[in-house]
This record gives sequence, C-alpha cells and structure tokens, in this order.
Amino acid sequence: MSAHNVARRIINIRKYIYIVLFFLVLIAIKVAFTGAKGLFERPSLLGTITITVQLFAIMDPVGAMPFYLYFLNKLEPKERNVLWSTVVVSMTVLLFFFALIGNEMLKLFGVSVYSFMIGGGVLLMIIAIDTMGEGSRSLTLDPKEAAIVPLASPLLVGPGTVATLIILSNTIPLSELIIALVIIAALASLILKYSENILKILGKNGVTAFSRLFSIIVAGFAAQLFYEGLVGWGIIKLLTTF
Repeated sequence: MSAHNVARRIINIRKYIYIVLFFLVLIAIKVAFTGAKGLFERPSLLGTITITVQLFAIMDPVGAMPFYLYFLNKLEPKERNVLWSTVVVSMTVLLFFFALIGNEMLKLFGVSVYSFMIGGGVLLMIIAIDTMGEGSRSLTLDPKEAAIVPLASPLLVGPGTVATLIILSNTIPLSELIIALVIIAALASLILKYSENILKILGKNGVTAFSRLFSIIVAGFAAQLFYEGLVGWGIIKLLTTF
C-alpha cells in the first residue's frame, strides 16, 4: 500500500471520529436541556417502524436517484466514491443535528410546537403536491460541488424533513427517533450506493411510481400534523362547540 493511500485512510478515519464526537456532543446538549429520560426509554417497535416509514417517505431517496446519477455520471470513477461519501456524511449530520437540536432552536425563536406543526403540515402538503407534479429541481451545478447542495440538502434533508424532525423530537421518545434515523441513513446510503442497479431494475417509470406513492404518504402525514396543530391551538374544540 502506497504512502498516499495510507494518508487518505488516516484522514478518513479521523473524519469519522470527528463525526462520532459531533453526534455525542449533540446528544449531550439534548440531555442537558431535556434530561435523559427519552434517551433511555424503551422504544416501541410499532412506533419506530411508523416513524421510519414517515421520514423515509418525506426524504424519498428513491426519487432522488435520477438527480444523484445525473451528477455521478459526470464524474471520473475515482471521484464517485468521494461524492457518495460526502452526500452520506452531510445527510447524516443534518438529520441528527435537527433531530437533537431542533427543539432548542424553536425555543430560541419563541415558536410553539403547535405553530410549527401547522407550518410544517402546510409545507409538507406543498412538497407532496410538488412531487406528484414532478416539480422542477436545478441540475445546472458543478457535480463536484453538488454533494452538499443540492443533493444532501435540500434534495434529501429538505424543509419538510427538517420540520418533521423538529416536531418528532418534541412528540416521541428520543430513543425511537435515533433508531429510526440510523435505519433511514443506512437505507438512503445503500440506495444511493447501488442507485445505478436499482434504476436498471425499476426503470424510470418504477422510480416515478415509488415517488408518487411516497407523496401520498407525505400528504397524509401533513394532514395529520395540521390537524394536531389545530387541536393544540384549541381551534378544533372551539369549532365543535358551535
């Protein structure tokens, strides 16, 4: 093994150590603000599965494959792994950052959870409708600069995902959310890694069909968030009195 390869491996190991330390710091901050109860609470299997499906549908890594491949095919073979690893690392960091610190950001700006539920519900509904209509996404960027923006964000971790993570961090045990995020990050990473093979199997129409199905799930979740926000505000109770 050449000295250059050894140096690259050492750099990669250091990078992943820094990422792990970053996650531990985020968890420590979360525990400092909210306590460790939610972190060590026994997760519900059904709850974890439900959250995983909801977040997976909102992120829609299957629908992101054509955009990822567009940039991937413009790169040399040596640069493709760099693009993949950068997208995966950026996506994972963003997911955990908003899941663990999002609630504190809400408090900092003085926004209530119910207000964010209504805003997030409206935003998710718009995203679902936009996806059903194959909304436009820019593909004019340099592929070497596309790993973080637009691939990691907003294509994978967009406003809808951020809003959902912040809401879930307030409404479910932290243990369930962390497990769901690990599963989602792993699935999204595998889908991107083998996107060329998956696209060959499903075909363009198959990818579109999956994306449309995820849009329906997202729309249903958006309606539920909007309803829960109205309940929290007391508007539903007020309307039922008339």
